[in-house]
Amino acid sequence: MTRFRVVAVDDEPLARRMVAALLRADDEVEEVLECADAASALETIRERRPDIVFLDIEMPDVTGLDLARELKDRGPVVVFVTAFNQYAADAFEVEASDYVLKPFSERRFSEALQRAKRRARERRLGIEAGQTAPLAFGKRTAGESDAAADTEFVVRLVVRHADRKVVIETSDVRWIEADDYYVRVHSARGRHLLRTPMAALEARLDPREFVRVHRGAIVNMQKVAGVRDDAGLILVLDDGAEIPVSRSKRAPVDAMLVCRRTVAGSDPTP
Repeated sequence: MTRFRVVAVDDEPLARRMVAALLRADDEVEEVLECADAASALETIRERRPDIVFLDIEMPDVTGLDLARELKDRGPVVVFVTAFNQYAADAFEVEASDYVLKPFSERRFSEALQRAKRRARERRLGIEAGQTAPLAFGKRTAGESDAAADTEFVVRLVVRHADRKVVIETSDVRWIEADDYYVRVHSARGRHLLRTPMAALEARLDPREFVRVHRGAIVNMQKVAGVRDDAGLILVLDDGAEIPVSRSKRAPVDAMLVCRRTVAGSDPTP
């Protein structure tokens, strides 16, 4: 059984103890460390090297977001636990594994923990080690009049799964998530890690279909089933996934949504 060391960070003692108690109830969590502020959490993380950290956001002096930025690429998997929904886009910018709103159910907390453990396990086992991302390119459909018609874009990704190769058509990709030096492709065929820089992959995707919605995510706009504007724009995908849009990316995403509505002749949102 894989074992995990987890840090719970919250300046409110009752909230911190509740998170710690839920963590200790998980059979795979071997140690839970508690910190009341970001400064002590940073010291604990550097000394004890945990796999996962559950972070409150609004704390005195240094916020949970500031701490996550300080941890950078090789820190623990981050899960934010907060009473405020306006930081969701910022959480994705620092590549958090999940964003749990207080008050939460035990089921919602368990979902966040399982996802964080899965990401930590992938890092630890090095599933992505040595794995490259073979890309197959193709031109757009003949007859298109714009400049993109003669541009070669990625049309499929070839990934390794166990002992076999899996071909993923880009049309099946829902969204792409940054994960350290890799990307995680969410598609109709599941999730796959690729050792490809986010910016490099973004440059080879058709910009009329794929849009960078914040630093940590690219969305296939064909998979957007609806939108919410709740303290910031959130894209709702056809599988129910919700991807926040950063403030700096709001304008191009809005433009893409308008373009889709114009082409389709109807509003893409339900």
